[in-house]
Amino acid sequence: MLQGKGEAAHEAAVAANVAMLMRLHGEEDLKANAQTVINVLRSGAAYDRVTALAARG
Repeated sequence: MLQGKGEAAHEAAVAANVAMLMRLHGEEDLKANAQTVINVLRSGAAYDRVTALAARG
């Protein structure tokens, strides 16, 4: 999923959960938050970040 290849249901579940976490940190618009998450997942940026962190050890 982090490479932008996940199933829609999994993507939606992750987007909903992360959107709520974003709200806890001041981003009030849940719909916009969820769309941001979906955009990041589909772009592959989440995978890039995880692999960069893993490379740091």
